[in-house]
Amino acid sequence: MANASLLTQKVQELHLSNKLEKSGQIQLDSSFSLNVSFAPDGTRCVGKLQQTLRDKEFAGGKFTLTVELVGIFSCTGATADEVKRQIHGEVYDQLFPFMQAQCSSLAAASGIPGLMLRKVTIDPNSIAVNKAGTPDGSDRNPDGGPKLTLL
Repeated sequence: MANASLLTQKVQELHLSNKLEKSGQIQLDSSFSLNVSFAPDGTRCVGKLQQTLRDKEFAGGKFTLTVELVGIFSCTGATADEVKRQIHGEVYDQLFPFMQAQCSSLAAASGIPGLMLRKVTIDPNSIAVNKAGTPDGSDRNPDGGPKLTLL
């Protein structure tokens, strides 16, 4: 059984633009990406979760929120690809509550209260392990969803 324990996390980068002119409902498009890099001995990893929210209705983007959250984890047995895939899901599960809190607070501070992110269930079999450390150039799966890559 894979095991990742969050040691520390921080917001590494954020961008917020709210040019909405009046109150009311807004339809948001949400996407995320998650990258996990492992130490060679498999005892530590760094997870980078980026969440982006954009308005669907206005051309030119009247509302955009992007938060990049980084976490450092201690790991057990993260040397085999199968274990790395399992840990990838654990990293997401442990970083998500912090991402939810950050996005909700920032949206409320900008005049959009009550924002809730939808947590995604990550299938370990859908994660590509990139041994060379170089992405293949595409950040999307064939179905249009975000590609999850282990580095």
